[in-house]
Amino acid sequence: MDCEKCKLEMVTLFDSEVNPTEEANIMEHIQQCPNCLIEYENIKQTLSILKPQQQPNAPFLLKQNIMNQLKMEEQKMSTPKAKTVKLNSRLKKIISVAAAVIVLMVAIPIIDSNTNVFNHSARAANSFIESSIKATQFIKSMVIKLKVRTDADDNFALVGTNYDMVNHTIYKSFENPEKWRIEKSGRTLVYDGSFQYLYTKKIDSYFKATRNYIIAEWFLILLDPEKVLMKEQNNIKSDGSKFKMEEKDGLVYMTITSSAKGNFINDYCKNSSIEESNNRREYVFDKNTKLLKGLKIYILEGKKETLITEIESIDYNTNIDASLFNINLPKGTTWQDLTQEANGEAFKNISSKRAAELFFEGMGRNDWELVSQTYSIFKNKSDKVDKMKAEFGSLKVIRIGEPFKSGLYPGEFVPYEIKLKSGEVRKYNLAVRNDNPNKVWLVDGGF
Repeated sequence: MDCEKCKLEMVTLFDSEVNPTEEANIMEHIQQCPNCLIEYENIKQTLSILKPQQQPNAPFLLKQNIMNQLKMEEQKMSTPKAKTVKLNSRLKKIISVAAAVIVLMVAIPIIDSNTNVFNHSARAANSFIESSIKATQFIKSMVIKLKVRTDADDNFALVGTNYDMVNHTIYKSFENPEKWRIEKSGRTLVYDGSFQYLYTKKIDSYFKATRNYIIAEWFLILLDPEKVLMKEQNNIKSDGSKFKMEEKDGLVYMTITSSAKGNFINDYCKNSSIEESNNRREYVFDKNTKLLKGLKIYILEGKKETLITEIESIDYNTNIDASLFNINLPKGTTWQDLTQEANGEAFKNISSKRAAELFFEGMGRNDWELVSQTYSIFKNKSDKVDKMKAEFGSLKVIRIGEPFKSGLYPGEFVPYEIKLKSGEVRKYNLAVRNDNPNKVWLVDGGF
């Protein structure tokens, strides 16, 4: 199943009469595709807001969203052209499911506390989160300073118990249009209200992408306190997460423990990201303002606990220099469009193993045109790219192993062993994926 079909049929998962086979097919794709998993979680969170808790009163966030949506729709419908727009099938399905939930709210105005699936602590936590969601509506800006155990030069999702702590800073303006910036020593990612811009220091390259392109990965949820709280509110309702809440010295402490998500028949990706690990999240809120003050995330391995993420400070409604929401492009450099359609003919209609073979064979022959079809960085002209070519050019392939899947990664990992012209031998797993419209295998990392 491809992403387009999955997203089209995803909402049927919330239908009580969903076909079991269809459900299994959709969930299999969702578990292997981070983009579809995010969409699935968003729909689930939206519908969860509509469901009644202790009483049929709509949550503040739902009321706010409905009013905002009505205003937006009123503006859209003010033009003659807008009045002729028809709902697509996917939106019709979402509305039908939401309508069923609303009918349920009206049909069952009172919930007997004896039959409520939440215990007292869960209801208290849910109520506090609702208050905190309400408080976030008045945030105009924030600056978060945090440490993450990761590789400073690698993607934002990567974590690992063997890495050192790396300083990160998040800047966010909630003014319309919202803008944000995430930075660590090896990478800077900016959203200027229209596009995302990424600078990677290690290879001295500049990338551009649309708003919905996934670059920030799990940092996306930290950019929006509302979504953090909504996600945890959903976790509290699910059977898979354990939680506790306590109050002390004007602070509210909320702890939520969850199991790893993903396919771990091969555990290569186990503990490589927060969601792909057994983890415990410890939130600290100000009792009076209801705003988040701190967060610690631990990876749990048996009896061993490793601190992976720690928010050191959050400043709300502070002045942020507008220039932080831009990345200046050096003269003679161009933005590489990450959303440009992949069309490497040599890497279509083949296996992931064959794609890995072609990739390394191309470097062995110094055929950078072939290599750039699957790893576009080699199209760039810079000193660092030239150094990479000098390092990997004329390599010898010793072995290419059998591909495997692991965790939530949507592609496959191909074991390899190569010998550089320097004599150095390297053994690792090449990450490749073909979840693009043309099904072109693209190298995603691992060398």
